[in-house]
Amino acid sequence: MNSVISEGGYSLVFNMLSMGIAAMLFTTIFLFMAKDRVLPRYRMAVMISATVTGIAAYHYFRMFESFEHAYGPDAIEGYVYNVGYRYVDWFLTVPLLLVETVAVLGLARAMQTSLLVRLVPAAALMIGLGYPGDAQLDIMGIPPSVWGLLSTIPFLYILYVLFVELGKSLERQSAAVQRKVKELRLLLLATWGVYPIAFIANMNAVGFEESSFVLRETGYTIADILAKCLFGLVIFTIARIKSMEDDAEFAKHEVRD
Repeated sequence: MNSVISEGGYSLVFNMLSMGIAAMLFTTIFLFMAKDRVLPRYRMAVMISATVTGIAAYHYFRMFESFEHAYGPDAIEGYVYNVGYRYVDWFLTVPLLLVETVAVLGLARAMQTSLLVRLVPAAALMIGLGYPGDAQLDIMGIPPSVWGLLSTIPFLYILYVLFVELGKSLERQSAAVQRKVKELRLLLLATWGVYPIAFIANMNAVGFEESSFVLRETGYTIADILAKCLFGLVIFTIARIKSMEDDAEFAKHEVRD
């Protein structure tokens, strides 16, 4: 085994990445299989959720492969673990997470457009600014810590839109949907809060430090599972609630099943 990581550290990251693959893959399968349990107008949100976990499953396979090449029993000399796989994944999936949140509410087209034109670019900017800091790149003379700080600006803006702007549209939703959307926003806040903690732990490391690496990979994986798999299942639940509220015949059929 590569000498820069202990057996315990290797086993923990190995098992976390394996769990990430399983969680993303089987959540994707469930959501694709269950999409017909909601009305057509809400299926897009469920399909986007499945797409998010599907993209993540692919990137977890790639991260697992990269980890094995860097630290596994047959590690390749000089191979460096590619943290870029996570950021490519987030660059694709984080905007989609926000799209599915808006899509499942069935808002008027003008309201949807207004929210998405603010949320999607902010999400892409947040990920784009965060990568140089996490990868410890010194781009244009800007140190990694500054890149991390810059990425928090769009992050805070996203929270403002979700909690303030989106909150205004919840008045038209039922009490059950309002409760689930509030849970969804808190889940997003709690899971996204893990990323800067792991980011800071890695940023403060000088060279390779096993504890920082293991904390980062473990924290990111747990947060990813909650922010993608659990998030997608809550989206599916909201779609089910709204489907049964909109169509009494559909609700009767679903309850009977």
